[in-house]
Amino acid sequence: MKIGAIISNGTIIVLLVAFTSAVAQILSEDPSRGGSLFVSKGCVKCHAVQDKGGRTGPNLGIIALDATQLELATELWNHAPTMLTGMEREGIAKPTLTAQEFAEITTYLYFLRFFDEAGDADSGEYVFAQKGCRSCHRVSGRDENGGPGLDEFPRNASPVYMSQAVWKHSRRMMARMLRIGKEWPTFSGNEMIDVLAYIKTRAKGPEEPYSFRPNPKKGRAVFTAKGCTKCHSIYGEGVKDGIDLGNRAESYYTSLSQIASRMWNKSPEMFLRASMKDDVPQFTAEEITDLLAYLYFLHYTDKPGDAARGKTIFLNIGCAQCHGLDGKRGTLMYVDLSKYWNSPPAEIAANMWNHSNSMQKAAAGKGVPWPQLKKEEMADLLEFIRTPIKK
Repeated sequence: MKIGAIISNGTIIVLLVAFTSAVAQILSEDPSRGGSLFVSKGCVKCHAVQDKGGRTGPNLGIIALDATQLELATELWNHAPTMLTGMEREGIAKPTLTAQEFAEITTYLYFLRFFDEAGDADSGEYVFAQKGCRSCHRVSGRDENGGPGLDEFPRNASPVYMSQAVWKHSRRMMARMLRIGKEWPTFSGNEMIDVLAYIKTRAKGPEEPYSFRPNPKKGRAVFTAKGCTKCHSIYGEGVKDGIDLGNRAESYYTSLSQIASRMWNKSPEMFLRASMKDDVPQFTAEEITDLLAYLYFLHYTDKPGDAARGKTIFLNIGCAQCHGLDGKRGTLMYVDLSKYWNSPPAEIAANMWNHSNSMQKAAAGKGVPWPQLKKEEMADLLEFIRTPIKK
């Protein structure tokens, strides 16, 4: 899937939910939707996505945005003065954002790393041999034990195909390896995408009928429906004695092939555990895609903020000078924030950007430096702002 397609295609429904749980915060049905907003709102005038777009700001297609949604909002806030100055210099009108638009654009930017670069077929041929894949898969024709040759693989073989195959054929593959004394091969880095690039130079099978439209929201439903919760939990939700994938969420912020590699590497263990429960799941291509997208977006969801910590941050960075505290006027002026009580965090974050120009001018006029936030502070600050004052 090309970046141009990501920018122009798709629809999205974003769930903006008050912090009832970390995972419920935001799950997109189509993370690519924000690409069209990235263009229409003018972000592309300053920022490129890979080779498309302006050069004034960083190329967001090559930067690892290893951040949650509100951590991305922190970056936007901290760099607002520089961005506003740059837009004024270039004669670019500052766009305004709704909460939905803010969520869609940040979701899209986080989504970009999910896509693999093209694999290296020459490297893949070496890895294919080095991992012992030739023991079961000839270049052409089936071996004496029925292992398919590479010419039988689909011409569009992908990480999704590999993930499907490992669940569908694990029993037979593990038995064969045990019989010939080979260990289960594991993949790291770009090895899987390189092997797939090599396989596709030899593959002659019909292409898999498959449309690549990752849906993290459906992926969460797949995670439950296929019984993944019998062995895994997400931030404490799920089986209590299994592995909590929420605690490993950051490791899933990587490309599709590398997430698929992790599943492949752990498949013997997962298969044996599922077999003990007599519940080995099978997946369609769409289900695997959605499931891997769900795992990818685990790191993007913010944990609930803490209003008490947020109050301390509010005081320490000087917000109270203009916005007051507990309904009282600040030392410089009073801008009431009560309209944000019980608002979704994304709505407050969007309005922080929308009013950044007037806030910058007001702060400069009063000789107040632009406050900077640490990436983990935004969730706490917004939780304080959205929490009604107890009377």
